[in-house]
Amino acid sequence: MKDGQLFFDSIMFTPEGMRHLIAESGVGQVVIGTDYPFPWNRVPVDHIMSIPDLSDVDRIAILGGTAAKLLGIEA
Repeated sequence: MKDGQLFFDSIMFTPEGMRHLIAESGVGQVVIGTDYPFPWNRVPVDHIMSIPDLSDVDRIAILGGTAAKLLGIEA
């Protein structure tokens, strides 16, 4: 999973689940997910922001940095 071929959305039900995903795949393989229109998580950004031990760089990657790279729109 760490070779960069798979990407995962951030739809996890617990911070522990997200920490495990990041540990196994690397933060650069995780992008924000919303599961819209299903309302299990109405504030996906807050969900990412509330995960302990993520750096600001990690949060920026999950919240849009990695998606921008995938789409070729890096700043």
